[in-house]
Amino acid sequence: MHQQLTNLSDKELISRARKQKDREAEGVLMDRYSHLLVAITLPYLHTTPPPDPNIIFPTLLQRLSASLKTQTIYKVNEWILHVQKGYLGKSGKDTPFYPSRNGRDLLHIENKVDKAATNIIDRQDLAVRLEQALQRMNADDRDLITQFYLENKTFADITTAKGITREKLRSQLKAAKGKLAKLYMNQGYV
Repeated sequence: MHQQLTNLSDKELISRARKQKDREAEGVLMDRYSHLLVAITLPYLHTTPPPDPNIIFPTLLQRLSASLKTQTIYKVNEWILHVQKGYLGKSGKDTPFYPSRNGRDLLHIENKVDKAATNIIDRQDLAVRLEQALQRMNADDRDLITQFYLENKTFADITTAKGITREKLRSQLKAAKGKLAKLYMNQGYV
């Protein structure tokens, strides 16, 4: 079972841990990001007086486990950093984690897409609204999203055609997705 869980995405692991109360899925998620937790916490261990790692790490893991069951998480790394900063910042209280605006927008759209997979009316509404949001984007972003998602062109094809690096394409695609999500979410207010 553990081997099967390691092949799941973060989103699926979070869903299993929250909805099915699957402790093994939670463990796989924590194992996947334990190096990040240690890396961002190590600089705090060199302060005066030095905190006891035997207390800090179990406490952080308990806080992460508790918040996993109650909070909306889009990016695991942002969530881990927030919990760590909250604990080591000595705020005295647990402040809930709120993903960035772009993260919330993307999560909302992903949930709509999941729901649309089983409902034809939602699927048609989603398609119309996405098309309207695409039309409001600038030509470069619209072409990039169209090529990658609708025409199924590979990174190699697009980078060759545009003459840019893979990293630059990845960042442009990420920015374009964020803009599309924002336009999609804000359609009701225009």
